[in-house]
Amino acid sequence: MFYLGIDGGGSKTAALVTDEHGAARGRGLAGGSNHLRVGIETATRNIERAVNIALVESGIAIREIEYAYCGIAGSDHPEHHERVVDSLKTFFPRGNFIVDTDARIALTGAVGFASGIVIIAGTGSVAFGRNEAGDEFRAGGWGQILGDEGSGYAMGCDGLTAVLRAWDGRGPATALTELLCKNGVCHPPDLPRIIYATNTHSDDIARYGMLVMEAAREGDAVAKEIVDRAAHDLAECVIAVARRLELMNAQFPVAYVGGAFHSGEQLVGPMRAEITAVAPRAHLTTPMHTPVEGAAMMAIRAAQSPRATRH
Repeated sequence: MFYLGIDGGGSKTAALVTDEHGAARGRGLAGGSNHLRVGIETATRNIERAVNIALVESGIAIREIEYAYCGIAGSDHPEHHERVVDSLKTFFPRGNFIVDTDARIALTGAVGFASGIVIIAGTGSVAFGRNEAGDEFRAGGWGQILGDEGSGYAMGCDGLTAVLRAWDGRGPATALTELLCKNGVCHPPDLPRIIYATNTHSDDIARYGMLVMEAAREGDAVAKEIVDRAAHDLAECVIAVARRLELMNAQFPVAYVGGAFHSGEQLVGPMRAEITAVAPRAHLTTPMHTPVEGAAMMAIRAAQSPRATRH
């Protein structure tokens, strides 16, 4: 038997075909599939493209997939969930698929089906957790306008704002100005034309977050303050989930996932310090598996006992 896991985020979509033992048979990668960011047609097309690449690599056909589990960003709200499900019914005519939040598959990939919390910081940000009783809760993840604090997008925005404030004389000078010039923008007043262009998306802005982390590594005070603020915001999300799930005095893993954590201890260090100050038995760790592997694990489990409320 073959199973399919899908991890659909704001900037990329990953697909994984496994056998019933969880062994990988084929992988696929395509563009983003959060329909709130790229539109439902593009999102659906990218999901199908990633899946088809994985199917070709595995040498099997879609009809041979026993069950598929799709963790898709932007599918939390019932209306959005229904829209994504409807868009995939043609691709999965047997109806053997579940659409769920990308945070849940990330949690399963990170800690398995046990108790724990995953903190995701990529283009967006969200914390999602589960306790021993199976209760689940999330904090953050409200999108670029209402939330996503601590994400690559948030750090990118803060970094660009700092450059413009320095240009105006409203803020201190920052090494971000020079780094931005090395990346093609040497005249800060050009930024609005670039950032507000119709073809500029949130993941484009999130890439500027990497410049912020680079400047912080080089000792720039402005950039370091931005990174520290991001660490605080991410820690707040984890603590909120831990409180709701009554984990504050328990021993539990906090797995960190997403491109913002490529900076390592620069972001993880202050986040860890803030979390363990109030939840001393929490231990931060890298995930056991990737989110798409978590989705495949959930596909295998769902085939045994489908949860109709999620498909």
